[in-house]
Amino acid sequence: MIAYKKKYLKHFGYGEQDYVPSEYSGLPAEDIHHLTFRSQGGKDEVENLMALTREEHDRAHSDREFNERLKKIHLKRLQTL
Repeated sequence: MIAYKKKYLKHFGYGEQDYVPSEYSGLPAEDIHHLTFRSQGGKDEVENLMALTREEHDRAHSDREFNERLKKIHLKRLQTL
């Protein structure tokens, strides 16, 4: 498993075989998304990682406003932990 995925799962208390919900919709997550893209200097840190469905992940890469909304949702989640 990719190191940043392991980091995300460990931080939120998930095992590799656990159901991981999308932070956006609650549906089963298939991807761990870098909110600031790695190509733009985004790091493999929990603050920059968000579980999403494949469709949400694709949308985050094609829709800048949606990605900004995701950043706010993720930040709020981190603040409540």
